[in-house]
Amino acid sequence: MSIFDLFPDFFSHAKADDMLISAAAFLTGFILCLVLIPVIIKLSARYNLVDKPNERKVHKIPISRLGGLGIVSGVLVTAPLWFLSGDKIMLIHFLLGMMLLIVIGVIDDLRELPPKIKLVGQIVAAVFLAHGGLRIDDFFGIFGIEHLPVIIQYLITAFIVAGVINAFNLIDGIDGLAGGLALIDMTGFFILFIIAGEYGLALIVASIAGSLLGFLKYNYHPAKIFMGDTGSMVLGYVLSGMGIMALVISRGPTSHFRYTEAAIMVFSIFLLPVYDTLRVFMERVLNKKSPFSPDKTHIHHLLMNTGFNHPKSAKILYTANIVIIMTGFFLRSQHMALVLPLLLLEALLFSESLTLYKLIKAGFRGRKLKNQSLRMQVDNRLIMDNLEEKDGTE
Repeated sequence: MSIFDLFPDFFSHAKADDMLISAAAFLTGFILCLVLIPVIIKLSARYNLVDKPNERKVHKIPISRLGGLGIVSGVLVTAPLWFLSGDKIMLIHFLLGMMLLIVIGVIDDLRELPPKIKLVGQIVAAVFLAHGGLRIDDFFGIFGIEHLPVIIQYLITAFIVAGVINAFNLIDGIDGLAGGLALIDMTGFFILFIIAGEYGLALIVASIAGSLLGFLKYNYHPAKIFMGDTGSMVLGYVLSGMGIMALVISRGPTSHFRYTEAAIMVFSIFLLPVYDTLRVFMERVLNKKSPFSPDKTHIHHLLMNTGFNHPKSAKILYTANIVIIMTGFFLRSQHMALVLPLLLLEALLFSESLTLYKLIKAGFRGRKLKNQSLRMQVDNRLIMDNLEEKDGTE
């Protein structure tokens, strides 16, 4: 399979009727979120349901954290369309897990919950997914592992779902970032599902993408609202569910993708936020801190410290995410042992290039300050010489 077959594959598999339904779901989510968000902003201000700035946050004025309500409202209104195509039992379990996280997220956005309670909720939501058939049950020889025991299937699924949820929660640090990355990821899954002929799944991600686009109208810098834990947890849950779905459908005898191809594409979609989370956790552990201790060491913080503003930082991370995903999609048919290290290298080079840029910038700034200091010393010396000459003539 040629690496250039991606877009011809997409257009050859896109059916007019299914694309129209997906477009309707996208527009419904978009319009509903566009209408609801201003109402949520006004009500949040009236009842003081806002996130106040502090030393760890980059916003300077109180802002509502209930934007996730707008996103999930757009998603839930389009949910009946999901049942037009797809496994209804699986979708019911999927929605149950989502509803649980919505309740936990709203409570946390109104009054902060202990992290342990949120983690328990994420694990229970993952169990809903696993019980509905969305679980990792076979590695198909990857790492020499074949079929997994049931208890291991549930544990791995819970670990993946909770990990992706928290990765998206942690990367939601500057205006428009988490929503924009999630929109890009949903687009990647839409392309994947259309090529695979899974139009019901494509419809789900299209409806969520529409809600995200409507939300970004108010969340992009300068943000008028944040998605809060309601938004970030639901997005992480949906994306992890879509990733597991992609792996599950690749097991079928008529699947367009092999299991390893689906694994590469899913890995590329999740890599940027997950890599950033693992990098930050490792750095904290090496510094003998708790991996969950708050600080400003995420990639978006590094960009801000390097001198980029909110829009530029978000656009740089959007671009990095697109490049990584396109690499995974175009090289999906290559050997996994070659592609996965390449994707990791891309993420590593991007992350470390920020540090290199910062060092170079600091070096130029230091040289500039040094030159200014030398010029001031020369100017002072000339002034003193001039004064001494005047004193001598007098």
